[in-house]
Amino acid sequence: MRKKYVIANFKMNKVDEEIKNYLSTLIPMVVSATSQIVLAVPNVSIKTAVEKVKGSNILIAGQNLNENDFGTFTGEVNGEMLVGVGAECVVVGHSERRNKFNETNELVNKKIFKALKNSLICIFCVGETLYERKNQLTAQVLQQQISIGLKGLYANELNHIVIAYEPVWAIGTGTIPMDVEILETVKLIRNILTDMYDAKIANDVSVLYGGSVNETNCKKISKLSGVDGVFVGGVSLVPEKFGQIISAFDTKKKEKMPIENK
Repeated sequence: MRKKYVIANFKMNKVDEEIKNYLSTLIPMVVSATSQIVLAVPNVSIKTAVEKVKGSNILIAGQNLNENDFGTFTGEVNGEMLVGVGAECVVVGHSERRNKFNETNELVNKKIFKALKNSLICIFCVGETLYERKNQLTAQVLQQQISIGLKGLYANELNHIVIAYEPVWAIGTGTIPMDVEILETVKLIRNILTDMYDAKIANDVSVLYGGSVNETNCKKISKLSGVDGVFVGGVSLVPEKFGQIISAFDTKKKEKMPIENK
């Protein structure tokens, strides 16, 4: 059975003291959580967060890593450094890195290799822009992002890959795709993986949804068959709201949610 993940991306928010206070509130709320909880905190606060979550069911992730092992890359961190301060996961290929820092699919591929080399769980983000969605390029974009991003990986290495589908046009807008669109895209992702590897491997990879996830729509998302969790941005900064999202995935019912087509 695929593992369920509920992941928070703090982006460039919260200093050490704020993260300590946040975790003091969140940890008691999620002691019985069955999904794997991951917090992607600013790199400078990873060690603080790791110390605070000791003994809990929360993992700490870096938000990025450099594609090199070491060298003259001012301001960057490598996989060994993330592991050294206690990170167990890392986000790679986030839309903001792709769009604001011009990260290509080829660069994302190199970063994934470095993450796996350092035994980090890789949260691999993919997704299309509004222009690409409107021009029916979603399948083409995801095909390129996944096939190039995972190029050269052996099948067993996908055990350390979590794919987060985040439609760029939905991030921070308050709007999410219709149920049927999410389901179709998750199916598309698994079809791409099947073509690259095989159906069993494709079925074993956890695929998450990200993009304007909040404490209200999370319940509906949690009931979508094939969606193995969520990748949460702004709302995750409020521990009480993030706790509600985690709870939605703990209480997931077996029956499928009716699909909205309009």
